[in-house]
Amino acid sequence: MKRNNLEYYDLNADTWWKEDKVLYLSNHLNKSRFEFFSNFVPDWKGVKVLDIGCGGGLACEFIANQNAYVSGIDLSFNSIKIAQEHARNSNLKIDYQRALAENLPYQENSFDVVLCFDVLEHVEDWQKVISEAYRVLRKDGLFLFDTINRNLKSKFIMIWLLEDTLKHIPPGLHDWNKFIKPEEMIETMEKAGFADFEIKGFDLTGGTNFKTLKNILLKGLNNQSTGGKTDLFEIKINNDISVCYIGKAVKQVF
Repeated sequence: MKRNNLEYYDLNADTWWKEDKVLYLSNHLNKSRFEFFSNFVPDWKGVKVLDIGCGGGLACEFIANQNAYVSGIDLSFNSIKIAQEHARNSNLKIDYQRALAENLPYQENSFDVVLCFDVLEHVEDWQKVISEAYRVLRKDGLFLFDTINRNLKSKFIMIWLLEDTLKHIPPGLHDWNKFIKPEEMIETMEKAGFADFEIKGFDLTGGTNFKTLKNILLKGLNNQSTGGKTDLFEIKINNDISVCYIGKAVKQVF
């Protein structure tokens, strides 16, 4: 099976905004992401933001609706088309471009905040993406990210359970070898020039306790209830960084 199969995003780009589809789960994740990031950005009004790997534009629209100045790039041509179309229909002015995360089409010191959600574990060279994020950020700018840890637990949950067995995540979407240990992440960010880190667990499985895993096995990530109402899995920001983790770093200029 092909791993890290990014063709999935091009082939399914028209499902980004469909509530019963896998890609729309990003919207559920964004609620917890931005709740956590509100500790560092209490008000998005007037903030210049770049979303690296913006997909269909769910995070971009979330902050554009709060009067941020938003740009988004993605490798998927079809996803960018969907994002542009949805922004037009929503009367939102968002600058979308198809571009490589490792070669951002922006000048130095262009943004106050760079977002990078569910991206670093998919790119060709994640260290280069971090150095590019540093380059385009202004002094004291924020790099806000999440990604997946690399260990046996993450392999069991993300690959064996959710992809290969239950197929709640499309099989082949992730490559465990591309997951990133938090210590590798911090070392790379420090080399790039970032400091003032805060990393927390982005816990999608309730600490992988038996009850939560049983629920995932029985109902899947969507947890569709019999009444037709979607009861989505609970997300906790905690100290368990063993599978997914979320964090922020600040651009220092020496």
